[in-house]
Amino acid sequence: MPSYYESLSMVALEAWAIGRPVIANAHCDVLLGQCLRSNAGLYYADADEFGAVLERVLTDDSLVDRLGRNGRKFYDEHYSWPVIERKYLDMFAFLSSNASTYRMERVPGWFARKLRSLRPAAQVLDELPTGPALDVDDRGPGRSAPQRQGAIA
Repeated sequence: MPSYYESLSMVALEAWAIGRPVIANAHCDVLLGQCLRSNAGLYYADADEFGAVLERVLTDDSLVDRLGRNGRKFYDEHYSWPVIERKYLDMFAFLSSNASTYRMERVPGWFARKLRSLRPAAQVLDELPTGPALDVDDRGPGRSAPQRQGAIA
């Protein structure tokens, strides 16, 4: 995973879910941290390290197997559906059992936000002047465009 800017790498999680190790960019704090916490990935900081890590992964089957098992265990403990579901249910239970110390104002619903505060477009168009338009050249020297009713000068 060469990204510098991951917040949570789905690629890494998918690899660990199927028991495969990850090679990650050490300049990405999140990926580096996940590799260290999971003990399921190797990381590199430059091209030489990338080459060495890749060579190791391609030639050391026992290392790949250990990293893959660690990744599967890490995924099962932190990101499998039952774990995620339990975290959500625990959060909802906590939020519903603790009274808020702050009362939020009610946000108006969709219909209330769509109340008409402006005239309909058809009415605005009907009030515009009609007739032939004047080109800038047709006004003559020193003459400005005609003012519309209610327009700001």
